[in-house]
Amino acid sequence: MKASMPARANEHRSPAPRHPHARLLAAGAFALAAVLAAGAWWWCTLPASLQAAPGEELHAVGAARDGSASEAPGAAGTNAGGASAGCPPGPDGNLPADPYAGEGYARVEETGFVSTAARPLSTFSADVDTASYANLRRMVRDGAWPADIPAGAVRTEELLNYFDYRYAPPEGDDLFGISAEMADCPWNPDTKLLVMGFATAPAEPAPETGSNLVFLVDVSGSMADPDKLPLLQEAFATLVQGLGENDRVSLVTYSGEERVVLEGASGADRQRILRAVGSLRAEGSTNGEAGLRTAYDVAERNFVEGGANRIVMASDGDLNVGMTSEDELHDFVDERRGQGVYLSVLGFGTGNYQDAKMEVLADHGDGSYHYIDCAEEARRVLGRNLLANFTPLADDVKLQVEFNPVQVKGYRLIGYENRALADEDFLDDAADAGEVGAGHAFTVAYEVVPVDSPFEVAVPHLKYGRSDGDAAGAGDAEAGASGGDGGGGLAICTDGSEWLTCSVRYRPAGEDVTQSQARVVGRADQTDEPSSDWHLAAAVAECAMVLRHSPHAGTATLQSARDLVDAAGSEECAEFARLLETLALRSREPAASSYADGGRLNR
Repeated sequence: MKASMPARANEHRSPAPRHPHARLLAAGAFALAAVLAAGAWWWCTLPASLQAAPGEELHAVGAARDGSASEAPGAAGTNAGGASAGCPPGPDGNLPADPYAGEGYARVEETGFVSTAARPLSTFSADVDTASYANLRRMVRDGAWPADIPAGAVRTEELLNYFDYRYAPPEGDDLFGISAEMADCPWNPDTKLLVMGFATAPAEPAPETGSNLVFLVDVSGSMADPDKLPLLQEAFATLVQGLGENDRVSLVTYSGEERVVLEGASGADRQRILRAVGSLRAEGSTNGEAGLRTAYDVAERNFVEGGANRIVMASDGDLNVGMTSEDELHDFVDERRGQGVYLSVLGFGTGNYQDAKMEVLADHGDGSYHYIDCAEEARRVLGRNLLANFTPLADDVKLQVEFNPVQVKGYRLIGYENRALADEDFLDDAADAGEVGAGHAFTVAYEVVPVDSPFEVAVPHLKYGRSDGDAAGAGDAEAGASGGDGGGGLAICTDGSEWLTCSVRYRPAGEDVTQSQARVVGRADQTDEPSSDWHLAAAVAECAMVLRHSPHAGTATLQSARDLVDAAGSEECAEFARLLETLALRSREPAASSYADGGRLNR
């Protein structure tokens, strides 16, 4: 607390009687007039397009959409869902100085540019989570300014994966349709932006074998807030509509103690399920360890051969009894997974939300992670996207991109920082990776530096290899050196038709045999007129870089991101455009800066 300053003596005191209240009122009126005048001046300086924006569009980011409105078509997947626009607005501008100090987010080091000559391979796990976007929307709706938003809460891949894209479906025996589009990067004139989409076939009706769903619900005292347990209870009405007589539903709760409220109920017995959920009350501490152990036991007792067996954990992540650290949760889930039971996570709440713990549970439980900030989002996750989120299609989905050094000087994977894998893990079937559900789609973006670009990418000095970046010469000398057995040597395409090859490796759910497929990206995938999908992905990347204060943001601003969404022209992006416009207005950001010295690495 600041010490109060001593009052100075008034050496010219008026002989007239003092009226402190009147004086304060007069001073207040004068100050108010000054503020109003300043506000009027500031408003007049805004662009006309922003002056015309209705206040309800700027601050009610989640304004309800007409329920009869048609959704944007999408050939591939429901993982992203339409941007949920049914979330009600919250208070604006009344956040404390550090509004998210009690929330837990993992520190993520952003990936920088990599020299293709030094490391041509980029390897990582697939990810279909969407939690980060809904969490960001919650913060903006509640009045957060860009400076308020924790960098760890902004995971680019989850923002990208929230939306529907018109990706091509798979063909023939392929499990994934792989789309690719490359164009000039909006925030750096010396690089290209590559957007790749990976889509599965649309989800089929639930299999006749049914599903085994165990809902693990946190009923500790911290879940009493309206946006936590009461919101979950409201959402269950949507969930039960998608269940049938072949589905088994169990309900396990945990607080100071765990309790099996319902076990193996028929999905057709909707009233019984809703009564059990409606009876829950929040109180006590949070023993997540005991709840997880019980949930896995219940799931294994009710296992459905050939069906979807999944635990769905709903919590704010504020675990304070038993396992409480990310490492402990990681180890426990690692021990229990692999028996055919998946663990997905639904996050709720604000103020004490522990995002890092929730993400660890989902990632290592072979499940998906979603944040529920309103009833509309709950309906999207538990209703329309039920099959995609709960029905497994492929396990241990890994990606490895090999860049051609003849065409690419360097590259930067945008997002997926906490999904990185060692290059050798790609062929290691024991290495864990992400799960992809039926009807899912996910997006991957790279910033690519062409070999003739003035943008500088540092090349490490190599004692036993080439460190001069003369990949073309090396390619000519070694081309075709690898034998028919595929071992050793280089086989570089030098005619410009191939920039990179993306390989996907996975195990179909329920099978032990690993499969793979590949897609070459090159001259045919470059365009001067990119699609609306490409514009949307570029806007998401710009938004994430600005909010994360990325050193690679170049000329990106929140307003330029919003302009890209407008160019996309997709109705499902209307909410995202309003969110960006709100953040742009709140940021009062300075003019965009450009890369200096050709974009030197680690400047």
